[in-house]
Amino acid sequence: MDYFEPKTLREAVSLLARYGEKAKVIAGGTDVLVDMKFKEEPLCLVNIKRIPGMSYIREEKGSLRIGALTPIREIETSPLVRQKLPLLWESAHQFASLQIRNTATIGGNVCRASPSGETLAPLLVLEASAIARFSKGEKKLPFTELFLGPGKTLLGAKGLLREIEVPLPSKESRGTYLKHAVRGAMDIAMVGVAVLVTPDGGGKKARDVRIGLGAVAPTPIRAKRAEKALRGKTMARALVEEAARIAASESSPISDQRSSAEYRRWIVETLTRRGLEQSWKAVTGKEVDG
Repeated sequence: MDYFEPKTLREAVSLLARYGEKAKVIAGGTDVLVDMKFKEEPLCLVNIKRIPGMSYIREEKGSLRIGALTPIREIETSPLVRQKLPLLWESAHQFASLQIRNTATIGGNVCRASPSGETLAPLLVLEASAIARFSKGEKKLPFTELFLGPGKTLLGAKGLLREIEVPLPSKESRGTYLKHAVRGAMDIAMVGVAVLVTPDGGGKKARDVRIGLGAVAPTPIRAKRAEKALRGKTMARALVEEAARIAASESSPISDQRSSAEYRRWIVETLTRRGLEQSWKAVTGKEVDG
């Protein structure tokens, strides 16, 4: 196995262009090292951990910019993230163990492209974009288009994630991230649901609703039909319950050793309803009307 520790983005991208599919990028290593132990070693390992200037959290021009090498623990302990992007903070707080959060990077979580990745559904709902470096320059890739399947993104084998750009949501918005797992935060999500709600001026109707689902499709997805059912409508209990059922129907989970597909759909419905109710109460101070 060839091993490299590039000191610049240009050097790293050059290595990826040279080795292509044979190369594997490593940062925190919480997933790659497990794969190397239990699956197979890559022909080329590119360790980007020593590239300077890729770990940061800063506010700029109405967005929060997060460097790809920023550890999950830094996101969890960042007052800026907790104040400006509490939805992302919640997902970081529920991310594995403290030891893993200290090591794992947000860039690694995104590029792993696991359907159950903790930060993916929240970032999808927050309408984030990936700033990626290629040999011919940088591209801005919306999260709505980034994921192609389990382990596959638009970065392919030759792109390197440099930064995640997250537009700051409306000050009137509130959201929540709910995760169901066998061992709580210590386990990967069996189902993850991210919800962001923005009320109208009167506090009775939902001006905007976004619902992200994780671990129940080949990629994290937005529940578009459920969102449409709620947008511009009075947040009545019957409507919220119907939207939760629609969200479950939009999912396409699999059955595996941890759960059946049927059970996962039921969890999607339950967590979506709960997330909508919690977010609405947080933003208006009122329960969803009966």
